[in-house]
Amino acid sequence: MKFALALIACVALSHAYTTPTVVSPTLLRSLQEQGTADMMIIMREPTAPVVASINARRFANSGEKTTSMVAELRAFTEASQQQVLSFLRTTKNKNEVKAFWITNRISVRQGSKAIVDALVSEYGSQIAEIREPRIIHLEESKPVPAPETRVLEWGVDNIDADLAWEGGIDGTGIVVSSIDTGVRGTHNALRDGFRQSHGWFDASTEASLVPADSQGHGTHTMGTIAGKDGTGVAPGSQWIHCRGFEGASATEEDLVECGQWITCPTEADGSAEDCTKKPQVVSNSWGGGNDDPFYNDIILGWRAADIVPVFAIGNSGPGCRSANSPGDQPDLISVGATNAQNLITSFSSHGPSAVNLRIKPEVSAPGNNIRSASNLGDAFYVLLSGTSMACPHVAGSVALLLQKNPAATFEQIQEALETTAFRPEMPEIVCTGGGVNITDPWPNNSHGFGKINVNSAIGAL
Repeated sequence: MKFALALIACVALSHAYTTPTVVSPTLLRSLQEQGTADMMIIMREPTAPVVASINARRFANSGEKTTSMVAELRAFTEASQQQVLSFLRTTKNKNEVKAFWITNRISVRQGSKAIVDALVSEYGSQIAEIREPRIIHLEESKPVPAPETRVLEWGVDNIDADLAWEGGIDGTGIVVSSIDTGVRGTHNALRDGFRQSHGWFDASTEASLVPADSQGHGTHTMGTIAGKDGTGVAPGSQWIHCRGFEGASATEEDLVECGQWITCPTEADGSAEDCTKKPQVVSNSWGGGNDDPFYNDIILGWRAADIVPVFAIGNSGPGCRSANSPGDQPDLISVGATNAQNLITSFSSHGPSAVNLRIKPEVSAPGNNIRSASNLGDAFYVLLSGTSMACPHVAGSVALLLQKNPAATFEQIQEALETTAFRPEMPEIVCTGGGVNITDPWPNNSHGFGKINVNSAIGAL
């Protein structure tokens, strides 16, 4: 047995040394043109086996499971990154190097070609790839001022959330979350739902210690999830938020840091980490590119922590295979956008996914001319369109389902949403692996399983 283990270790080590570290051409080009560049170091050892080990064991409750997972991920990544970090911290300032635990990566700000060369030559057996960090840009429509008079919003009405409220299901007892541009925490529709303890973190350079939103996108999406007085799907829920976007763009570093915070929240200053304060659902109205697995480790961590990940599918339609990442990846619920006639909007991205031709999105929801809270004033509202607006309808619906059955699994929630979804008689555009096929069956790569109806899903659950 010892000989076999030693042999396996030797083979693995030999394979590591014979597989060269990939240094992306775009990073080398930036270094040649600018001298320095931000870089992301991807370690060879993946975190997925640690998460799988956690999933295979039993725990008293979800909080205990998440706390154990975070501790084991930290121990694993610290050991894996030790030598590389030791080298980097002798050449860079402390605030220019950031190590992550939810994924085995290290970010370096303004690194040089000499650093890259040293990493490859000295630590190539430990590093799989060195590349520039991903930059994600929000796809958004121009906001249109909306009346301040409060009425039941058409999207909330369209998915029958108000009927669920009549049955006593409004999200009470559930914590919802999002990663976005921030939230105007004083807004009339949102201020009473904010969870003060472990409720806000700002990963952007603005580093605000209180909820704020200088762009508006995050306030609007959170309003649709948890806004009161007819604005949001789950008005009884509490909300927390991580600001990962500065303006209309976010760095990979900030998005990964937010992914960690969602898994195990801290106070706004980064203190008092408490994994039992994690939310039950996280809404992500962002993405870009196709078939990019850069966020998959974070998604697996959320799933293991019993956090339901919901992602917008993107606004790159109407062409086929236009689904954006991370929405085109597995282990999450991705959302397309419908209009008031329950038809897919012209901008909503279509599947299938570029690899494995997975059907995408899973479901669709209202995303055209959605009225919600604005960052411009506590009583101000705007109209926005996009799959960014559809995604929070589904996130809010997940909160309602979890109030109905707090023990419901991701699979049970997804099944309830899919099997009760409304299906138009004839989808106007449907994408298959080879192109467009008007007669493609349900589910399809336009609506997914259909437009959600949360009240029916509650009944099914």
